[in-house]
Amino acid sequence: MTDHARLRDDIAYVRAAAEQSTTVPVPAIHFLWALLVFVGFGLVDVVDDGRWIGGYWALAGPAGFGLSAWIGRRADRQAGRIDRKAGLRHVLHWATFMSAGVLGLALVQAGHLTWRGFGSLWVLLAALTYVQAGLHLERSLLPVGLLLAGGFLVTLWLPGFGWTATGTLLAIALVATAFTGKQDREPAG
Repeated sequence: MTDHARLRDDIAYVRAAAEQSTTVPVPAIHFLWALLVFVGFGLVDVVDDGRWIGGYWALAGPAGFGLSAWIGRRADRQAGRIDRKAGLRHVLHWATFMSAGVLGLALVQAGHLTWRGFGSLWVLLAALTYVQAGLHLERSLLPVGLLLAGGFLVTLWLPGFGWTATGTLLAIALVATAFTGKQDREPAG
């Protein structure tokens, strides 16, 4: 085999490996958050005691975050992909969302925001976070972020079961993203 033919074969091998490295979808993460959101948003309309809602998210949020990171890492390893930078980018992206939400507690403690408003703030932050994820991490999350932006408005002005409706639509959107096929995990721009 000539050097030219060997070089061509090597380039073909690298190209094939690079095309496969875009990431396998991880539906389990989408299903997990669909369930957590469906239950958590539904609690707002059904339970009068905010401590239950806060307690639910104080447990479900960090547990879901940790479980998502573990599932994602495991899926990447099973696919033969070990890209620590991409994994760290995902972890930091979602950890920043959670940190911003927790910092929003200061608004409640200082009397600038009600507990119900604090819940809507989380939805607004989630909308922004999902849109940014759709632009920079996984394109399929962009519509979820846009849906959440509408859901933010619903949580503000739809009395009755606005939270349940938003949670149900969000859960459906998350399940739908699990079936969108190949996801671009690398930054889009």
